[in-house]
Amino acid sequence: MTRLKDRTGGLIRVFGVGGLGLLLALAVTLREPPPPLPEAEPTPEPPVAPPSVARPMTARFQGAFPSYPQSTTIPMGRMEANGNPMEMAYFETTSPPGEVLEFYAREFRRRGHRTNHKADGPNAGAVSYYDARLGALVSVTAVGAGDKKDRTQVFPSIVETPEGVHLQARVPEALPRAPGATTVLRVDDLNPGPSEGSITVTEIAQGTPGTLAEFYRRELGQRGFTQVEARSARHGVEVLGFTRPGERLSLSLSPVQKDGLPETLATVVLEQATSPEGHP
Repeated sequence: MTRLKDRTGGLIRVFGVGGLGLLLALAVTLREPPPPLPEAEPTPEPPVAPPSVARPMTARFQGAFPSYPQSTTIPMGRMEANGNPMEMAYFETTSPPGEVLEFYAREFRRRGHRTNHKADGPNAGAVSYYDARLGALVSVTAVGAGDKKDRTQVFPSIVETPEGVHLQARVPEALPRAPGATTVLRVDDLNPGPSEGSITVTEIAQGTPGTLAEFYRRELGQRGFTQVEARSARHGVEVLGFTRPGERLSLSLSPVQKDGLPETLATVVLEQATSPEGHP
């Protein structure tokens, strides 16, 4: 069996909550990859302290996003969206998603940027623009949380990429939607080259990585995909790989460590197959 590459980046991150004054907020943070360890008996890891698990936001990132009134932005760190370097942060607000997106669209336009607004139903959406000076796609995704009234989750992000990568808020119809899922980010790569046509979708879904892995196995199997890889990584992360004629799908499921019902960060990369694995 051929080992798929971890294109989702799921192996290097674990998400948790915390921060003084934010005990009731879903504060998603990024843990940096641990250094390689020699072969030895595993030792218990100390509890993760929220201030130390994610790199501080870069000056470039802070300069790209005006502060939203009465909110505290929490860095989620730096990762990749199908090979494109990416930086993301997170905050919550009681403002509705539409109000948040209008605030950022107005501020971006005030700075001279031409914005693109994508809606995902009445309670979610994204506003973005391409910054040629930075060589990056700058975006804000806002999602109304279904478990609490008057709570909106907001994800500012910068994806370093040549112009031609587009943001959308909707999940492709070909992909199954996990129970209670809210889309955090969708990136479509339209640049010529090996990644042309690839789609990266990141969602927060209800349930543990294990239960969601079973959901994706069942749903993707019904869509003609064959599982070619399944492995468990550190911190409870599950990594799955699937193929069907002409397509390859990589999936990582990372637990969101918080109080209350379990949630999982699901990252899916759908690509055109370029190896024999994706062909009959």
